[in-house]
Amino acid sequence: MADNNDAAEGTFPAYDAQAIETKWQRVWEEEDLYKTDTDPAKPKKYVLEMFPYPSGDLHMGHARNYTIGDAMARQARMRGYDVLHPMGFDAFGLPAENAAIKHNTQASKWTHQNIAQAVRTMKRMGFSYDYDRMFNTCDPEYYKWGQWMFIQMWKKGLAYRATSPVNWCPTCKTVLANEQVVEGRCWRCGSVPEKRNLSQWYLKITDYAQELLDDLDKLTGWPENVKAQQRNWIGRSEGAEIDFRLAAEDGVTPTDRKVTVFTTRADTLFGVSFMVLPPESDLAAELVAGTQYEDDFKALKAATEKVSAVDRQGSEREKHGVFTGRYVINPINGRPAPVWVADYVLMDYGTGAVMGVPCGDQRDFDFARKYGLEIAPIICEKDDPLYEELKDEKELRVRSVDWDKAMVAEGYLVQSGEFTGLKGGKHSEAVDAITAWLKEHDCGRPTVQFRLRDWLISRQRYWGNPIPMIHCDHCGDVPVPEDELPVLLPENLDLGAGDTLAEYAPFYETTCPKCGRPAKRITDTMDTFTCSSWYYLRYCDPHNDEAPFSKEAVDRWMPVDNYIGGIEHAILHLLYSRFWTKVLRDLGMVDVDEPFTNLLCQGMVKDENGDTMSKSKGNVVPPSSVIDPYGADTMRLAILFVAPPEKDFDWDPEAVAGANRFIKRAWRVVWQLVEGAEAGHVDPKALDANAKELNRVLHEMGIKCTNDFDRGQFNTAISAVMELTNAASKYVNDVDAEKRDGALCYRVAHDIVTMLAPICPHWAEELFHEALGREGSVYNEPWPEFDAAQAKSDTVEIAVQIKGKVRARINVPADAAKDELEAAAKEAVAAQLEGKDIKKVIVVPGRLVNIVAL
Repeated sequence: MADNNDAAEGTFPAYDAQAIETKWQRVWEEEDLYKTDTDPAKPKKYVLEMFPYPSGDLHMGHARNYTIGDAMARQARMRGYDVLHPMGFDAFGLPAENAAIKHNTQASKWTHQNIAQAVRTMKRMGFSYDYDRMFNTCDPEYYKWGQWMFIQMWKKGLAYRATSPVNWCPTCKTVLANEQVVEGRCWRCGSVPEKRNLSQWYLKITDYAQELLDDLDKLTGWPENVKAQQRNWIGRSEGAEIDFRLAAEDGVTPTDRKVTVFTTRADTLFGVSFMVLPPESDLAAELVAGTQYEDDFKALKAATEKVSAVDRQGSEREKHGVFTGRYVINPINGRPAPVWVADYVLMDYGTGAVMGVPCGDQRDFDFARKYGLEIAPIICEKDDPLYEELKDEKELRVRSVDWDKAMVAEGYLVQSGEFTGLKGGKHSEAVDAITAWLKEHDCGRPTVQFRLRDWLISRQRYWGNPIPMIHCDHCGDVPVPEDELPVLLPENLDLGAGDTLAEYAPFYETTCPKCGRPAKRITDTMDTFTCSSWYYLRYCDPHNDEAPFSKEAVDRWMPVDNYIGGIEHAILHLLYSRFWTKVLRDLGMVDVDEPFTNLLCQGMVKDENGDTMSKSKGNVVPPSSVIDPYGADTMRLAILFVAPPEKDFDWDPEAVAGANRFIKRAWRVVWQLVEGAEAGHVDPKALDANAKELNRVLHEMGIKCTNDFDRGQFNTAISAVMELTNAASKYVNDVDAEKRDGALCYRVAHDIVTMLAPICPHWAEELFHEALGREGSVYNEPWPEFDAAQAKSDTVEIAVQIKGKVRARINVPADAAKDELEAAAKEAVAAQLEGKDIKKVIVVPGRLVNIVAL
């Protein structure tokens, strides 16, 4: 792989990436170089990339993620940290099951084949993982402890079974948690989910809703957009629950039965002109049962099941509804309000019932206009003509209005009884006053609601962690005895023939652990996000067969210091992991409140046309396409140099070629620097002008590289090394070998190698041994230290302006006085000043001299 310059030099070996990388990967493995140190005297650094799903070989998106983490881990080791840098595989899941069906094989066999290939690729890319800690979530030794933790949550009241409307994906043929319905579609396949009533297992993440929200403020090392997404998903709302009594068949006599709504706008209570229930509501079905409205209700419910939740809530979508024939009584004014069923209301908002206030809500307004329902103005701005008309009205007088759209529900209450004239709006005096009235009259209460719903973990598929529960008709749901864990997946199902756990008697037939009667094992498997919610803890103690991990191990390593992964996991994996950590803390298993201190969401790698790479599009660039012609170090360098890690970038083959040209040039410069040089003390006072400038650039760029590494800005860290390499090349080209400062040359060569070592490890290892003549591994070499005083230049370039326009640039002593700067500037532009009268000179030391001349 020699280029012309390499051949022309002739005094050092050519850069042969394939030979070098093969050599050092073998040495690293033989010497077990990346085994985790356990030196309590050192500070710890836990660097972790989100582990992959083994659907096939790794692609360039994986390569970017893992190269970022690997550079962090390697540099941390060189900075004196005890580093934990593990890797494994998120191995359960639907894609493997579907692939096994397609290829007529077992999911386990398919998964392990892909894992083996991915590991080979990881090693070929030179990643410094402690492979001794590697595990797969489909290993019984791992998923046993996931089952054990489920049972602990069951004992603590955090796991339960309930029958409720769930999101059913018709393509994946399983249920989805709310978080897995993204913009109204299945997060995995893109299908529109349907609503079905099923008995499912849940984890009570809502018990931690407030803490999950509050502790976001602790995560100062997380991107703000990730925290914002979690805040929005948790969705805390302060408001009131209001009880409307259901009216008797006469429509006006209140019964003892209540319909409770949640609202953040109790101040609009006088404007309620109807009540709305979602089509999934059991109460709605009960109210219409046996009435003239039942058929229309069933038709609406069936139609609604085919529409996504996002589309149902859209303000532009036409609303559809059915009257139930029944009424509720408004507690604050005694007026009856008709109960309707409407497709724009969701079962999982608030209490599942909504009060319709059409004057202040556009969706309610559209629904009221369509079905001829009352629209009563009860809140107006003072400059609205209606305010003057209604400001003294205590009772509703205007029963309909000729509006085109709902009003903005802000302003002052009108037609609102004793509360007329109060300022309305969220958190307003009217809200407080009416909520207090409701509480006093025992028909409402202040409350807090969350958008977050309990985590639905049941999956009706085979390739997952079995839920360790048994159902007995006599004893109910009973956990599997802990000494019988793990509940193993059978490996002889014919998935292609449609075999499922629910139909496989040898799996589900069992006896009740309590009474010994025949019982049935639960055949749902857990959402794969349960496996990825605690894997980072298992890495701390991966071979423990007595517990998920020892507390001593997690106390040493947790929390993860640097976590790297995609923004697409902002709500799913990251929220679930935070919840799981807090549960384990409350079980006394960990001491940390949060699992990840610093989060880096790397940008996506797109193809040359700017399209996101995906296997379905056929535009994936495999790492081998770069490694085969150029080597892994070139790929790593190109990935980190082309853009800041958090930014997307379009894959550019020319960027790869450019990275390869630089790596060869740096190789050549290092060899040129060490020719006749040896390690020694560099005395900055004894350096000549050329050497002094190289030494200055060394310290300036070394400081910049170090600081940029600390900030995770690898592209600018690499740029700093490039500038140093350019300065070194100039030095060896301008200064004869016998006149060069040997100690400085060796120091510069050493620092170029060590600063690039986290990024180009094979290249650096070879030069460390062969060019620098060092023993051991560059990975164990201390990170070089730099001196800010030596980075300062003796001179500085300043601009010389005439009337604000730059006319010249001059180099002057860095400590030059103002009068010296003025004199030097006038001399530099003497020709332009000839014949002009200088009126004023403005001197900004270190930056510019501006001469005002007429």
